[in-house]
Amino acid sequence: MNIREINLKAIVPDLDKRCKKLQKASKVMMLLALLIIPAIPAMIVMSKYGYCAQLCRIVNYVKAQEKVPLTQVFSYTTNSVEAAQKLIDTGNLAGYRIVANAMLVKDGVEITDEDALKEAAAYYNLQAAVNMGLTAEEMPEVAKVAARLQQANLEAAAAQNAAAFEAQQAAGKKFCPACGKPLPQNGEKFCPECGAALK
Repeated sequence: MNIREINLKAIVPDLDKRCKKLQKASKVMMLLALLIIPAIPAMIVMSKYGYCAQLCRIVNYVKAQEKVPLTQVFSYTTNSVEAAQKLIDTGNLAGYRIVANAMLVKDGVEITDEDALKEAAAYYNLQAAVNMGLTAEEMPEVAKVAARLQQANLEAAAAQNAAAFEAQQAAGKKFCPACGKPLPQNGEKFCPECGAALK
């Protein structure tokens, strides 16, 4: 779902039945809109059907998994934990629980809060959350874990690159200080890759 907040009122018991009713109503309303009534009531019914169908797809997707990060089903909505809990409470996701406010997990599947946060963090895209309008205060704990993991990965990659660069330097090769590409041994004044001036 690519919306800022989930409409919790739309989460009702037996979503699947409601979705089927709305689908039938939307077909009838479309036909009537073409013949008699204005299009606005038809658009309202179709909008409700579309939202309900999206919630049904979420339920079906979760039921096909043993554990699912909330961001995989609710994107970066600010009330994803409340929406997941309401899906559980209304019986649409009976047999599931929320772990660490980050994952929907099937009953009987063992997972610690720490592991749930780490697994969910692997799917959490900080840039996407910011693009959805989440502020630092609105970001869940999983965002902080994701930021720490990303920072650790960047530091590890930088250390690996530095070690490789030092190994190549020790082998007597010269490299561009701007892009790090190997330089030809013919004393050029500019890097053939990026064009940076060489000293």
